[in-house]
Amino acid sequence: MAALTNPVNKQNIVDRFADYVVATANLGISWGTNALPFTECDFTGIFGGTTAGKDIETSGASISTGPNGEINAQYIYDALITETYRYTRIRTIQCILTVSGDGGNTGSRPTPGVIYDATAIANLNTGYLQGVSSGRDNVYSGNTITVGGLEAMFDSMRANYNSARATSAGTFTTTVCHASCHSSCHSSRGRR
Repeated sequence: MAALTNPVNKQNIVDRFADYVVATANLGISWGTNALPFTECDFTGIFGGTTAGKDIETSGASISTGPNGEINAQYIYDALITETYRYTRIRTIQCILTVSGDGGNTGSRPTPGVIYDATAIANLNTGYLQGVSSGRDNVYSGNTITVGGLEAMFDSMRANYNSARATSAGTFTTTVCHASCHSSCHSSRGRR
C-alpha cells in the first residue's frame, strides 16, 4: 500500500488511489478471456480481459497542474473519476448453460434443461462501462487538499465503483443440443 507523502506529488496520489479502486476492482474476478463460465460458452466476445483484472491507465502525468505547477483539486478529481469509470466494466453477470435435447447426454449432464446457472464477477469489454460519480470531501478548487480529504474521496470512489460492480450487466445463455455435444459429437464431424 502506498502512503500519501508530504508534500504530496501527483504519482503518489495515483498510487494511493490504486489501493482503493484498482485493488477492489481487480479482486475476485471469476470470468474473463482466460476463464469462461463453461466450455460451451458462445458469448466470449463480451469479455475484455483476464481474471487478473485491468491495468491502471492513469499516471501522475495524467493529472494536470495549474499555471504555477500547483496540483489542482479539480484536475485530481477529473483524472481519478475517469479512471474509476474505466473499471466499471468489471461487474456482475449471470451465465446459464441449457441442454435442449435428450439424445447423447452422458456423465454429469444426463437430462435436458438448465444445467448451469451462476452469477459472478466478470472482466467485460468496454461496451459494458457505466457512469459513476463520487463525493469529493474537501477536494475542491480553492481548498487546501488534505490526506484525510483525498482518502475520503478515494473511499467514496470505491463505494461508487462497488455499486456499479453489483449492477448486473445481464444474463448470458448458451444452449447446446445435448451435454456431450461439443466434446464428442461436434468434434467427431471431421472423422465422418
